[in-house]
Amino acid sequence: MLTSYITWFPRCITNIMDSWGQIVPTWFLLACCSTVLFYLYGIQTHKFWKNLGVRGPPPVPFFGNIPELFDPAVGFRAAAKRWQGIYGRVFGVFFFRKPVLVVTDPEVIKQILIKDFNVFVDRYFVGEGKLQNPLIRLTVFFAQGTTWRRLRKMMTPSFSSAKLRFLTSGVNKMAKQLSDYLYTSAVEGRPLEAKWVFGAYILDVSAAMTFGLDLDSLNNLEGPFIQRAKSLVTVDRAIQFKLTLAGIFPACLPLLEFFNIGYFKYTDICFFRDNLRALVRERVSQAERRDDFLQLLLEAEFKGSKEDGCTISGSKLSQDEIVAQALLFIIAGYDGSSGALQFLYYQLARHQEVQAKILQEILDEVGEDQEPTYENCQNLHYTEAAIEETLRMYPPILLLLRNCTKDTELGGTFIPAGTGVIVPNFNIGRDPELFHDPEEFKPERFLGDARLAINPATFVAFGLGPRQCIGLRFAMLQVKLALVYTLRKVAIVSASPEVLETEDFTGVLTPKIPIMLSLAPRDLN
Repeated sequence: MLTSYITWFPRCITNIMDSWGQIVPTWFLLACCSTVLFYLYGIQTHKFWKNLGVRGPPPVPFFGNIPELFDPAVGFRAAAKRWQGIYGRVFGVFFFRKPVLVVTDPEVIKQILIKDFNVFVDRYFVGEGKLQNPLIRLTVFFAQGTTWRRLRKMMTPSFSSAKLRFLTSGVNKMAKQLSDYLYTSAVEGRPLEAKWVFGAYILDVSAAMTFGLDLDSLNNLEGPFIQRAKSLVTVDRAIQFKLTLAGIFPACLPLLEFFNIGYFKYTDICFFRDNLRALVRERVSQAERRDDFLQLLLEAEFKGSKEDGCTISGSKLSQDEIVAQALLFIIAGYDGSSGALQFLYYQLARHQEVQAKILQEILDEVGEDQEPTYENCQNLHYTEAAIEETLRMYPPILLLLRNCTKDTELGGTFIPAGTGVIVPNFNIGRDPELFHDPEEFKPERFLGDARLAINPATFVAFGLGPRQCIGLRFAMLQVKLALVYTLRKVAIVSASPEVLETEDFTGVLTPKIPIMLSLAPRDLN
């Protein structure tokens, strides 16, 4: 369609000039015709869903449905909920000029994430992933196609139960440091900003378990690693502008990529890249073998098969691939696991009975001062239910994004290759048709028969299917050990703000007002 407009434009100019002569200035005619052409470009894709018979809200030129989806007064969650009530559980929207299918039907979600996974193996990103630094694109989270398959297969053994069992003692050390820090704050009567404290804890775990580094970020909150980690995941207006520019004018992506203008700040990426590369080189040059994730990644080997779409055998991870996974541990941990902890502790402050049950389970399964083992943690069923309930209400990632790689039929609707698909994780977890009393914090819904009754496609905090979060069990271990150590030493007395509101522009759940925790020393005697 755009090609026809381009050929039509000069002919139109010529005809107008012949007819109007010198009545209207040439510059005015050119401006009018350029405006019309520009407008047609802005609405070029807007008949996409109508032609496929898919209902959805009307888009606006250039921006599609973005103005309402990310309007601070409305927000994605509220807009998607309202549109679901109007158009059903499968409807079409536009991210700028890009057609995207929004799905909240559990059966269609299963089709996307499991049954037809090979069609939806890649994630969808505004800017086709080119707003991510090349190093970021090497991570198992952002990688696409055969690259992802290779990385996933090589890294999966590093997260086995046997490996996590061995790493438990290292996480114990970091969890104890966290509990000591919280205890000191409780004695001093000093409120804590949850994101900072838990972000420091997770960053220390990531550094220790990946490279054997002791950052001690809890006692050095102004240190370069934690400052850079915070900067790396902070969304500002510059990032919003980049997303808008890439969404409306994808032709500018090569220019943005050339100048390293992307979603993550280039200076932050360089800081971690240079430091992590130095650590990798140091490890490679040493004859000593250590038991951490870096060693596992160095020893990882890929034996390809036709099913993997790659037949390379004996392939090792490159240095930059190893650095990329280490950087991913930092990003995912600081933004994901620390986020889960801050929301969990907020709920425990407001539900003292749940806090008491978790503490009692910890004392029964682990003891008052014993060091927890991996097996102990697997027996903390009520504790795990409380964590899952927190993730239902506050999923780390609000939207599961997929890209349709070839023409297919989805839920009875034809979907062409290149179409984006969104599963609004937050909305599904708060859907009253899928969860009874969804706004209430009830860990019991994830216990026993109640847990078995939950449709797996309605609880996708860590994703579902082959692309489910590879670090799921390690993330749960970090959170459980934090609870074991801290609840034995402090009581979570209260938390603010009174009404917890969250931001959702970037798809990562963040409190609008920082969560502050008030603690008190606990005496178990």
